[in-house]
Amino acid sequence: MFMTLQLYYLAISGALFAYALRTPRHAVRAFPTAIALNVFPLALLPYLSMDIARLAGMPLVYLPVTAIGLALVARNGLQLPRRLMSLYIIACLYFVYTFINTVILHGTTFANFVYWVAWPLNIFIFIATASAASRMDAELIDRVLYRCVMVVTAAAVVGLLRFAAGIGNDANFMPVMNRNGTVVLLTLLFPLVFHVYETQGRSRRWLFVCAGTIALCVVLTFSRSGLIGLATGLLLYYGRLSPGSLLKATAGVLVLVMVLSSGMAQRSVERLSRTGTTLTALIEGRELDESMGDHNRLHLVNSALDAAERHFWLGTGLGMTNYREGLRRAGHGDVTSKAHNFFLSYFTELGLVGFALLMAMLQRIYAGLAPLASHQRAFRASFLVMAVMMTMNEYILLPELWLLFGLYTGISRHAMVRHPRFRSCHA
Repeated sequence: MFMTLQLYYLAISGALFAYALRTPRHAVRAFPTAIALNVFPLALLPYLSMDIARLAGMPLVYLPVTAIGLALVARNGLQLPRRLMSLYIIACLYFVYTFINTVILHGTTFANFVYWVAWPLNIFIFIATASAASRMDAELIDRVLYRCVMVVTAAAVVGLLRFAAGIGNDANFMPVMNRNGTVVLLTLLFPLVFHVYETQGRSRRWLFVCAGTIALCVVLTFSRSGLIGLATGLLLYYGRLSPGSLLKATAGVLVLVMVLSSGMAQRSVERLSRTGTTLTALIEGRELDESMGDHNRLHLVNSALDAAERHFWLGTGLGMTNYREGLRRAGHGDVTSKAHNFFLSYFTELGLVGFALLMAMLQRIYAGLAPLASHQRAFRASFLVMAVMMTMNEYILLPELWLLFGLYTGISRHAMVRHPRFRSCHA
C-alpha cells in the first residue's frame, strides 16, 4: 500500500506541476485542487504517520502544493518588487547562515541538505506566488479564495464522517498528515471564511455552515492548540471596538463554549483543563510529577532550554539529528523530540544570530500584508493565528502556509495599488 501511495502522490504532483506550468493563473487556481487531492481520494485510508509517509525525506502530503509552487517559480520566475527588497536581503543572509550552520559545520549529509533546502524552497514559493498574485485580477483571486474555503469545509465534513465511521480516532481528514498539521491548516484558513463572507456578499447561512463545520472538525480533532487558534482568529477578525464586531466575536466564542460544554468533545475539554492545571502549577512554582498529563511536554521544553543555553550563539544546526546531538551535549541524551514550540525549537537549532534573521524575515512578511484596520484584515489575522499556533507546534515549513501567505501578500499589494490610502496605515 505504501508504494501505491507514493505512486499516487508522484502522479498527482506531476499532473499539478504540468497544469500549473501553463500560466501563473493556472498555478493559483490549482491551489484548492492540491488541498482536495490530499483529502477526498484518500478518504477511506487509515492514518499513516508523516514520519513514514515520505519520499526522499519529504512528507508525501507536502508534494502537491510544493509542485504548484515549483511550477510558479519556473514559469513566473522570482520577480522581486522593490518594496520587498529588505525581505530578499534578509532571506539571502538567512540562507547563507543556515547553510553554514547546518551543512558546513555539521556535515554534508543528505538529511542536513534536505532540512536546509526546505527553507529556500518555501521562500521561493512565497516570492513567486506573491509576484503572480499581485498582477491578477480581483475576480480570479476571489474565486480562488472562495474555492479554498469550500474545499476546506468539504474536507472538514470528510473528517467528521471518518470519525463517525471509526476510520480515524478523531476528525483529522488528511490520512498522511499529523492531526496537529491538519489543525494548523484549518486555523490558518478560518479567518478567510469571514473574509469571503464580508467581501463577496455570501449569506449568513453560508457563513454558519462553513465556520461551524470547520470549528466542529477542530473540536473533534481534540486539539487544544486548534481551539486556541479558532478563538484567536475569531477575536482578531471581529475584535474591533464597534458594537457589531464585538457582538459577532462574543457570539462566536459563546457558540464554541456551548459546543465544548455539550459533552460531545470531552477529550478537548480535558486537554484544555490540563493546560490550565499546568499553568497554575508553573505560576505557583510547583513541579509537575509524572502523573500530570503535561509532564513529558514540560520535560521537552526544559531540555530545549538547556540545549539553547549551551548553543546560544550559533545553535545546534537544522534538523532532528543535529537537534538530538545538541540535546545530548546538553545532558539530555534520553530526549528524542522537539519542544512542540517553534520559537524555542528554532532558537535552539539556529542560535541567536540565525533566529534573529528568521524573526526579521517573518516581520517583513507580516509588514507586507494588508493592515488589520482594512477590509483584508483576515490576512494579518491568519498570520497572527500562525504565530500563536507556533507556540504549540513546529509546522513552519508547511508549504500551504508559504503559498497562502504569498497569495495574501500579492492580494495586499494589488489592493494598495488600487487603493493608495492603504499605504498610510501599511506598517
